[in-house]
Amino acid sequence: MQEMTAQSWKRRGCSIVWSPELLTPLITDADATPLRTVLEWEHHGLPESPPGGSRTVLVGGLQTVLEVMPDTDTAYAWLRENILSLCRRWCNHWGNVGLVFGMDGPGKLFQLNEADDLVYFGKGSDRDTKLCLTRAIWNGAATGTGVFKLITEGTKEIGGFHVKHLS
Repeated sequence: MQEMTAQSWKRRGCSIVWSPELLTPLITDADATPLRTVLEWEHHGLPESPPGGSRTVLVGGLQTVLEVMPDTDTAYAWLRENILSLCRRWCNHWGNVGLVFGMDGPGKLFQLNEADDLVYFGKGSDRDTKLCLTRAIWNGAATGTGVFKLITEGTKEIGGFHVKHLS
């Protein structure tokens, strides 16, 4: 998986970001859009233009939903049904607008398995008990070229993950 320090992730594709350093400019530029609102767009159609005409739409609330799910299988199914289809539609409707899911973190909840380029979410060290975000949100598109680890400026710390485009 490639590293990205540039800001282009804010203007296209889909990202999950938990780093306060990466999220702060987005939070100070505009209000976060509630997950409920974005899910309504998925079911009723995306608006003609993004909120405030912004090139980045920050969505809050996804991590909370994942944490209240009774188990990883339920969370996986919910993500596939709701978020995967939203990400696909988003990339086709607003190709030059970034969709960013702001997460609370901490970063240790997100684990990249270097062997298969898959991102997992959850507590503990056993990957079998964690949620595979890559397959749930991006249908495996987040492997190889076109997927990036977002590096927090001035550090080597991963602050999020980004996929350029989902088809």
